[in-house]
Amino acid sequence: MTKKDNGVTRQGATPYSERARRRSYFNGVALGVLAAAVLGLYMLASTGSQGDTTAQVARYAPNPDRVIRVQKQDGIEMVNSSKKLFSVFTSQGYSLDEVRRGERAVPRLYVVSLPGDLHKLNSVQDRKIVFIKTMLPLILRANEDIRATRARLTTLRKQLEAGTALSGDDRAWLDKIFWQYRVKDDDMNVLMRRVDTVPASLALAQAAEESGWGTSRFAQEGNALFGQWTTAEGEGLVPRRREAEASHKVRVFDELHDAVAAYLHNLNTHRAYRQFRLTRAEQRAESGRLDSVALVEDLKSYSERGEDYVASIKTIIRVNRLRQLDQAAFDSPSA
Repeated sequence: MTKKDNGVTRQGATPYSERARRRSYFNGVALGVLAAAVLGLYMLASTGSQGDTTAQVARYAPNPDRVIRVQKQDGIEMVNSSKKLFSVFTSQGYSLDEVRRGERAVPRLYVVSLPGDLHKLNSVQDRKIVFIKTMLPLILRANEDIRATRARLTTLRKQLEAGTALSGDDRAWLDKIFWQYRVKDDDMNVLMRRVDTVPASLALAQAAEESGWGTSRFAQEGNALFGQWTTAEGEGLVPRRREAEASHKVRVFDELHDAVAAYLHNLNTHRAYRQFRLTRAEQRAESGRLDSVALVEDLKSYSERGEDYVASIKTIIRVNRLRQLDQAAFDSPSA
């Protein structure tokens, strides 16, 4: 892995737990069916995985034939291959070219994990299409949650500036958001800089780079798309080339959405990305639009590769025309 200790989210240091975020999300979108256990949870391959527990081995498995769940607006569909997932996208009229041109919105298709045979697709282009089509709705969904929180914060901020007392419920909610985003002293300016979205093109490019377009061991076995580390006890995947004295693991997630939400929270809260948040706030103030290519300049600490990492992300964005997806939107309101 290429992460620096000062540029990753330590699971044990997160005050508002991943479980709480998932519970809050599921309640918010009223999709109780998504709370069901992921079918076909995998076992962790034992080769080179030092220190893995029996529970971990029982949970993770690099199973190319595993069945995955796709949440559609008209119900749930189960698929067990990249080709079948591709056909689901096609049946829903999901065309990236049309989304890029602004001719079609993105359907609310939520894939719980990546197909195990993604690496077997003969066409590299098809592999990228499946990956992008899988990730884009999840990124839009996570940004939608943040946007809703930001809108409520804006309303409450106006009330406070007008000298209007907040209701008990509003005050309790606001306190939770301060805690969740690790903001001290009730500083609304800092909070507003943290509660903000990340351009889809940047999230897509980083996910592609960190997960090998969804084919890496960590993406396949633990829904780990962004290479976040954890030193907390419990579940995690041990890097096969981890140094003997190291104790970190790669943080794993129940579903792809959880990985996306954790990635956004990482950029929005970690001290290593303070300049990223300042630049984003400046872009908001100047034009209201976010420029992923400019923002990535402030993510040198995301990887030990530094400038080379930034250059790689820019290349992925450019070659795959990802900036054209920054204006993508869903075809319907959230449930």
